[in-house]
Amino acid sequence: MKEGVIIKGIGGFYDVLDDNKVVRCKPRGRFRKLGITPMVGDRVLYTPETQGSEGALEEILPRKNTLIRPSITNIDNLAVVAAAAHPAPDLLLIDKLMISAERMGISVLLIINKIDLAEPDELDALKSQYTPTGYPIFCVSGKFGQGIEELSKAMKGITTLAGQSGVGKSTIINNLHPGKELETGNVSKKIKRGRHTTRHVELLILPYGGMVADTPGFSQIGLLDFEPIELQESYPEFEQYRRDCYFNGCMHISEPGCRVRQAVEDGCVSEGRFERYVHIIEEIKENRRNLW
Repeated sequence: MKEGVIIKGIGGFYDVLDDNKVVRCKPRGRFRKLGITPMVGDRVLYTPETQGSEGALEEILPRKNTLIRPSITNIDNLAVVAAAAHPAPDLLLIDKLMISAERMGISVLLIINKIDLAEPDELDALKSQYTPTGYPIFCVSGKFGQGIEELSKAMKGITTLAGQSGVGKSTIINNLHPGKELETGNVSKKIKRGRHTTRHVELLILPYGGMVADTPGFSQIGLLDFEPIELQESYPEFEQYRRDCYFNGCMHISEPGCRVRQAVEDGCVSEGRFERYVHIIEEIKENRRNLW
């Protein structure tokens, strides 16, 4: 048997990439009997095709993470896409996407698209919100291709994009992989939001060896499945300060001797991002109250 990664599912067959060769495979009957559905991103063991017969999927290797919408597994990077302008960045959504990636052990990239539409001070203000996180930030123009090569080089392993509608996710993918022309959606002039245009998942091989999912990912997310005290663990810029707080279990809201709040006052942590952290804490508490 050989090992590869599923890059596409089509009509009950799966395209498996193995050393730059794509092999079309069909799952063994036991997959259906056991209720196992292969997913794009799965690392698999397969038997190569023979003359007149396709290959066969034999085993799915353990998954390190899974997204249901879009349906993809073994993601290495979540590239959170924001527009510098048109539409205005939804910073709360950006933060929630980053929190979700942290909780799944997925590396975060921040892509600021449409830099051709923003003034330098607007772009700097947006970057300053996230510079303290340490996440790589890429400023690109999908329309003109600016910054795309640098972004492509950073996309090692499997990357999926996520962000609000209309920020140019499909345009970025078209630039990363010119052979794959995804439908792009215009931003509604009335509601300043874009139309979702991508409805399936396929891994596209990039020039520098990484792969990107040809879906703009998700734009809606809820955070209901953890305790409020755990939220701070998903803020990398808090890490060097929160362990020095006066009280164990400090949530950095109103406790005295809080080093995180002091870091905000000192300008070491973004005030806006901290305010949204407090907002999300309250949102989690309210959602948990509603469950009861």
